[in-house]
Amino acid sequence: MTVTIIYSVLIMSLQIQFVKCMLCVILYIAVCFFLLKIKQGTYLTQYPVSLFLVKYNQTKKECSVVSQSVNKIKNVNQVIKPINLEMELLEHDEMKGELINLQECAIILQQISNVCMKYNLKTPLIKRHFLYNAEHKSMYCWIRKVASTSFTKLFADMKNRPPTRSYYKDVDILSPRTLKELQLLSNDTKIFKLLVVRDPFQRLVSSYRDRIADNSKHTAQAWIYTEKIFRFTRPQLFHSNTTTGNFQEKVFTSDKRLKIVPTFKEFLEWLLQTSEKDDVHWTQYYSHCAVCDVRYNYVLKLDDYTYGQINYVFSKFGLDKNKAYFPMLGETQGGHTNFDITCKYFANLTQDIVLKLYEKYKIDFEMYNYNINRYINCAKKRFVEKKP
Repeated sequence: MTVTIIYSVLIMSLQIQFVKCMLCVILYIAVCFFLLKIKQGTYLTQYPVSLFLVKYNQTKKECSVVSQSVNKIKNVNQVIKPINLEMELLEHDEMKGELINLQECAIILQQISNVCMKYNLKTPLIKRHFLYNAEHKSMYCWIRKVASTSFTKLFADMKNRPPTRSYYKDVDILSPRTLKELQLLSNDTKIFKLLVVRDPFQRLVSSYRDRIADNSKHTAQAWIYTEKIFRFTRPQLFHSNTTTGNFQEKVFTSDKRLKIVPTFKEFLEWLLQTSEKDDVHWTQYYSHCAVCDVRYNYVLKLDDYTYGQINYVFSKFGLDKNKAYFPMLGETQGGHTNFDITCKYFANLTQDIVLKLYEKYKIDFEMYNYNINRYINCAKKRFVEKKP
């Protein structure tokens, strides 16, 4: 009898302990789940999220990406698809079998937003940096050495007027009428706003080759900046004598072409120390195009664009791709400036100069996901090859 009672008590005790253990496990899981939800909610409320909503137009079979910033999400229970989740790849304006990747577009727009917030950037709008066509509801920021000639011709064609040989006359005709109009257009969701970029260092080398080093022609940049470069790198050229003549006679021909060309390294040494406002051929993209103050709809990277992307831009401009000018990078003497050409110029630089140059263009590199490491490697090659 006593044994039976003891056995019953033992069984009951074990059952109670089992129930307690189960309750502890359930409570533990509940607490973990609750803490996880709090963590997710805190993340959403602390960090702005850029939402890219894809609108379908069944009749025209087109899509557009709309970007909007959300500074605070009050109700975490609302279902909002974050930008870091995989977006569905949408087919649009197929041309020669190529498709536009809207996921990639969304990532770039998100990255621009992140960098603007990271550095708290705000840049003034400059009317002459933009081309606008009211009929086609399109706006574009030109950047020299980034197919700006092609796009200027494109906007001239949209306005039914032949392009002139002068950039400045074309810009004055094709830009918004007033700064106030530009301010309104910059946030107008009905206007398709295009930004076109390329690798910042390749564009810089292209500018040097075309505007400074190419002495087969006169350029305003060679005429204006060569004297400033040589004052910093070759001050002896300014010592005049009856044999060699003055600086102008030493350096320039009678038709203002260069006889002595600054090296790329000299150009960079001057560029990195000058406090002057940058020329439009080597200014930063983010400041020239007020990237943090204009709600661009699409960013076209000319380094690796596809026919589908160009066709997409034409469709948003309301143009017939078979009749419009095809945008392309202009030819520089000696050929198009690609990575291989740029790397050869960087092979004559020290890593210190490359890193200083990166600091100058760091924001553009970050905004459009360009890689600095390969240019550091270009500078390394010279020293590696000279080792015994």
